[in-house]
Amino acid sequence: MAGADGDDQILPFGRIKLDGIYPGWVSGHHLNPRLLASELAAALETLAPSNQPVQPLHVSVFTKGRSDRNIQITYGALTDYFEAAGNGRPAATISTSSGQIPANNIVVWRKWVESLVDEVTARAELAVGFAQPANDHGRLSIAFGGSAEAKLEPPTHLSGSAPIVLKALQVQLRREGEKTASEKLDEALTDRQRLEQENIELKAQLSIEKARSQQFMEEAENFRRESSDERRTRLELSESLLSMEERLEEVMALAEIMRVDNEFSPPELRLMVQCCRELSNDCSVDAVAEKGIGLREQVKRWLEKRVEKLAEIQIDRFATALTILSRKKGGAPSRNSRKKG
Repeated sequence: MAGADGDDQILPFGRIKLDGIYPGWVSGHHLNPRLLASELAAALETLAPSNQPVQPLHVSVFTKGRSDRNIQITYGALTDYFEAAGNGRPAATISTSSGQIPANNIVVWRKWVESLVDEVTARAELAVGFAQPANDHGRLSIAFGGSAEAKLEPPTHLSGSAPIVLKALQVQLRREGEKTASEKLDEALTDRQRLEQENIELKAQLSIEKARSQQFMEEAENFRRESSDERRTRLELSESLLSMEERLEEVMALAEIMRVDNEFSPPELRLMVQCCRELSNDCSVDAVAEKGIGLREQVKRWLEKRVEKLAEIQIDRFATALTILSRKKGGAPSRNSRKKG
């Protein structure tokens, strides 16, 4: 369990209220909170179809001190909520399978949303760096959520056979009458060869730039794949940790029941748990199959060693409770224990 989050209602362990996420960004995140909300909404769209419910372990309704995991909240509803925040209009409610519910009554697993925020923060910062001009001959553009595409625009030049060039050559020939026609032709051929050589060099440079662009796109794609794999690994680890935390809560609750100095712990319940543990070796074996003695008879022998005034009703209660536990574990009481119980 965690402390109260702005009111008297105690939140479950590791949870944060939905309407407290955006205000937390305003005071504690270096990116613009509206940009961060829009990026998170876009990331949620890629996680699952919009009509698919979010796992109750990640997002659930929390009212009157307990979580209601029967009410479903879809990825689309969560996306709409953060899109509204990104537009500067944080919503007071969110759509659920039971209608509109105040965002104040929705709790989110803190580690899950923080892992998504870390991812979209890194992607936003990376996009800003990629958007800077790479050189004087190209332009780099990045579509959100996709790979980068480099568009190279090589410098243009006029062809040596263009009409305007030929006309200029004719004017020059007329003005330089002292030169022979053969000399003018040689100069024109030389100029054309020079232009062709420059064109070859420019094509070579263009090929190099295309190769660099292809390499950049491949690196960006590899980064995207690695990021996706890392995200899945983090989510799997997070779900495993959450499951362990819930099991720990159950163990802590049992430990509180077994605490002798707990005035609210019934002595007979502690005795029943102790009986179950000893007869079934901490619920790891079938007591009847292990000893070949009916469950009621085993309970009776066990209680006779520990209870001064043993009543038949107490034996029946203990045997009934242990029989139910045995069936839940997959075992079955013996025929004798069924007759006697």
